[in-house]
Amino acid sequence: MKKETYRQLLLALIGALMCRFGMGGYYPLLPAYYAAALLRQEGRALLGGVMFLSMALTLPITDTVRYTCGMLVIWAVVKVCEWLDHKCLTATAAIAAGLITISLNICGDLLTNDLRGDLPLKLMEGVICFACVFVFSRMLYWLPLLVERIPDKEPRRETDENRLLGYADSFGELAQLFSNMKLQKKDFTSEEMGRIHNEITEHVCANCMQCAICWDKPDAPMYQALGDYLTAMHQRGKADRAPREHLQQHCAHSEALMMEATRVFERARLNLAWYNRLLENRAVIAEQMEAMAYIMEDCTRDAVDLTKKEKPALASLRYLAKEQGILLQNIRLLEKKNGRITLSAEARSKQGNCISVKALTKVVTRALDLDMVLHRDSKTLIGKLPGPFVYEEDTLYHSTYGVARLIRDGAVVSGDNFSYIENHDGQVVMMLSDGMGSGSSACKESELVLELMERFLEAGFSEETSLRMLNAACVLHDQEDSYSTMDICKVDLYTGDASFYKIGAAAAFLKCGEEAVCIPCANLPVGADVQPQIWTEHATVNSGDYIVLVTDGVLEHLHVPSPEQTMCEILETIQGTNPNEMAKKILDRVMLFTGGQVKDDMTVLVSGIWEK
Repeated sequence: MKKETYRQLLLALIGALMCRFGMGGYYPLLPAYYAAALLRQEGRALLGGVMFLSMALTLPITDTVRYTCGMLVIWAVVKVCEWLDHKCLTATAAIAAGLITISLNICGDLLTNDLRGDLPLKLMEGVICFACVFVFSRMLYWLPLLVERIPDKEPRRETDENRLLGYADSFGELAQLFSNMKLQKKDFTSEEMGRIHNEITEHVCANCMQCAICWDKPDAPMYQALGDYLTAMHQRGKADRAPREHLQQHCAHSEALMMEATRVFERARLNLAWYNRLLENRAVIAEQMEAMAYIMEDCTRDAVDLTKKEKPALASLRYLAKEQGILLQNIRLLEKKNGRITLSAEARSKQGNCISVKALTKVVTRALDLDMVLHRDSKTLIGKLPGPFVYEEDTLYHSTYGVARLIRDGAVVSGDNFSYIENHDGQVVMMLSDGMGSGSSACKESELVLELMERFLEAGFSEETSLRMLNAACVLHDQEDSYSTMDICKVDLYTGDASFYKIGAAAAFLKCGEEAVCIPCANLPVGADVQPQIWTEHATVNSGDYIVLVTDGVLEHLHVPSPEQTMCEILETIQGTNPNEMAKKILDRVMLFTGGQVKDDMTVLVSGIWEK
């Protein structure tokens, strides 16, 4: 049997028990409970039938008729309200139950001409009935048996977490193993120099008639002559005149020997370059394994389920939603890893009509005593069929952005690209990338870098981990000398904490009121080094502050000794609250320093922070 049927039977049985609670021949709990139970809109026919049968078996016939008529009138009032407004408020049902109870008592006495003078008791019954409707309405959303059961954590969940942690440890150990390997081999070892020596003599001296004479003793002059020549080839890439003449004095086939030495050294250097490339790839693999270990560990850190702990608040939520004609089910209240609250539920309208989600938003905010906002991917209307709705704790700040761009003179497209992301954790991420050079190739490179970063961040990787994975991907890229800068600013809209992450990017700026602050950077661009240095800086922004990201084309062409200081002075003199207008004003001021010429792509990205 379904859970809904169990709840309907329980509601009907509780109604039957109300016949047992009387006070001097009056039963005010009967109409009060019936009115409250009607508002749940579950098993109304079963409820009315069971209560009528219980009254017929336990109450006098006159009381049975009186309370049956009262219940029918209450049912009619509730149905009319639902027909007119698609909902019936608890206050409406309570007033109707109280007035109807008093009216039937008085009318019954008039019809039977039995005025016993107990009018105060009749009025008291109506008052008690009125108050009990509110009490029962709340109780019916508090009783555990009448509330949907919250499923416990899946039995296999703990095992899955342990397996993920085991995988994460394995990936971490592999990453450590690769990281401990030497990153680069800069020179030949003594054993490799010995093998080079033997390979040269095997190809040239083995076929020479004087081989036994030249190499008969360890102190033969040929050892010293060939050793000096190979040392010069190793250190300078070619031998000077002295080593060549020394070798010619002791070897009749010196030209063939020198040609063979050149060939062997070129091949050895090529092998060394490929070996170093292999070591670099190992370092890249280590970075990626560390990232995989991080994301696996992150998957095991679930949000804290507060559904059982906050049962009173959720019961109040169901009651308040019902007052608005909305039925909620499968409610989940979670505390995310950042400490913020999120609520998910399935909602439908009681009467099958369409209800604006704003009504539910007010109810959620009131019940949880928190400023809650609807997730941007949720629907805006509540209909007949249950639909998922997700609410998140509202942020303290909100942010908007503006951008201004100029293309290098003679170019068709800009090599600069930007991105502005608002994620579901109440964070804003601004990204600016400058591809090497200009034109379409630089544009494609910076666009690819931004797209990869967006995907890494959406997958749940941290900014630093995403940057290292991005750098690893660029190191393995098949194009040579194709680099891009990466400038990232992440702002937590709950606290105002701003974090800057830079690889080869130009300085960033904070405009706090009339004062401007520079955030510098001095490292290589993405893909230029196997283990990049990520420039990190943290700051706190308040309402009315602005974050300004620029590409190097903006600062390099100011033609002043200290371009960062000049940019701070420009920001301090610019007034306005619109980020888009501010970005355009900044670029206009910069053009005054360049004489109207655009010698490189220029991009200015401005974000404003305001308190809600």
